[in-house]
Amino acid sequence: MNDWYDEIGKGYINLLVPDTRIAKLVRTALGDVESVANIGAGAGNYEPEDCEVIAIEPSSVMLGQYQGKGARLQGTAETLPLATGSVDATMGILTLHHWKNWRQGIDEMLRVSRKAAMLLTHKPDLFDFLLLD
Repeated sequence: MNDWYDEIGKGYINLLVPDTRIAKLVRTALGDVESVANIGAGAGNYEPEDCEVIAIEPSSVMLGQYQGKGARLQGTAETLPLATGSVDATMGILTLHHWKNWRQGIDEMLRVSRKAAMLLTHKPDLFDFLLLD
């Protein structure tokens, strides 16, 4: 789908170790949901364990490193390969800075969600970013 994502995705699984504090905050923010689409799923580190999950990634390399329990779909945030209202919630963890059009991506998250859309993002050039420690 996109050679750039395939290139930056090499070895991704070895870069980030999940932080349990963030996982708890993500689950709380999602609220009372049973199904979640994880946009830019990466390794699936922060997916709720008590939900049905659909992992969405633009890169086959990234999908190959996905370690979550969800179904895998190749697609982008701006054109989610899901029907309107098909999941209770959508989530995106540290992915917004990769999107070509963040407004369109958020519109898509809201379109496919019945209850909630949750994003956790950061400023990529911030020197002292907590997950790099």
